Amino acid sequence: MKILLYRWEIYPYHDILNTLKKQGHQVDVLVFPLANQTENEAFTKLFSEKMAQPFDLVFSVNYFAAIGHLCHRYQIPYASWCCDAPLLAMLHPSVFYPTNYIFTFDKKEQERLLKKGVSHAYYLPLAGICLQKCFDLAKQKTDDAFYSYDISFVGNLYDRNRYEDMCIALPNYLCGYMDAAIEAQKKVTGGNLLPSMLDNNILTDVMQYTHVVNGSSSLEELRLHFATAVLSYKVAADMRSDLLNFLADFYQVHLFTTSRGTQLKKQIQLHPAVDYHTQMPDIFLHSKINLNLTIPNIENGIPLRVFDILSSGGFLLTDYREEICNLFTDGIDLVIYDGMEDLKKKTDYYLSHPEERTAIAKSGQKKVQRLHSYEKRILQILHTIFPEG
Repeated sequence: MKILLYRWEIYPYHDILNTLKKQGHQVDVLVFPLANQTENEAFTKLFSEKMAQPFDLVFSVNYFAAIGHLCHRYQIPYASWCCDAPLLAMLHPSVFYPTNYIFTFDKKEQERLLKKGVSHAYYLPLAGICLQKCFDLAKQKTDDAFYSYDISFVGNLYDRNRYEDMCIALPNYLCGYMDAAIEAQKKVTGGNLLPSMLDNNILTDVMQYTHVVNGSSSLEELRLHFATAVLSYKVAADMRSDLLNFLADFYQVHLFTTSRGTQLKKQIQLHPAVDYHTQMPDIFLHSKINLNLTIPNIENGIPLRVFDILSSGGFLLTDYREEICNLFTDGIDLVIYDGMEDLKKKTDYYLSHPEERTAIAKSGQKKVQRLHSYEKRILQILHTIFPEG
């Protein structure tokens, strides 16, 4: 099969490209700094030049309205596998084109698309790549001499979020309302309350004092953008700093990040960010406990970090999302915590029970390798679009 793959800097891209090539497909890559608008003369020209040769499929990570629009024009199937949710591009009318096949990792997002009448909306979880080096080392883990870190978190603290700057522009009553919405969301384990807390009156008032999106945007677009790009990142920033600071009072905590960490306690060991493919798997493998802290934007789905940790052979302690329990077994493949006290209780237990911890890590890695690989996901996408191919 001949596939045109749109490239942008997002983690799954290289694994998808390598998988397509490994499966024998002929892949051409389209590189262009594309935003989600549909009218872009330079991109249209480049895309048209690519279409001079026949392709069976156009593929991208996340949905791009511009690509969806052009694929409809050329009547070529367009597969987008979405690893972020929710996406503002999903509000664009191009999602209704029958040439679009949208695969989203969050079942709630799929349900919303189907309810709107999008015919080709599918639920497809993300995937993990199992590096042979990590797989071999994971099989050899026997005692604590193997580990370099007690507790590790690899990720962004979102301490450069836009909320504080925007709150300066808002009157006290609006800032107070936003603060209350943030505190309410911080008390929720799984799910996203933020969009429902931004009614039309609140959004109309917000638009009087600040410009979150351009003036032609609908209230629905504003609600989604403000809830996800502003409030959700503020919630994530608070929750991640609070949790890491809490754990640091009892354990040795290591953070690998691009963030400044100004809100963190001094005893937290701050490390530079690590390369996704070459360094990060080693961190996961050599940590007794790896944390996953899901951003509120993800209502139900399993974030990529879960698959990253498990496929590397690391032990995972994660917050709750409904779909995690559908794909993995709590206490067998990974461990789910509910709140700070439960987190401390389970951290105490698994730090002092290395054999159980190692067995869970190995089980999680084997399950990803067996059921949730990129090879299986790509085959599922292609069989959905070309059932007789």
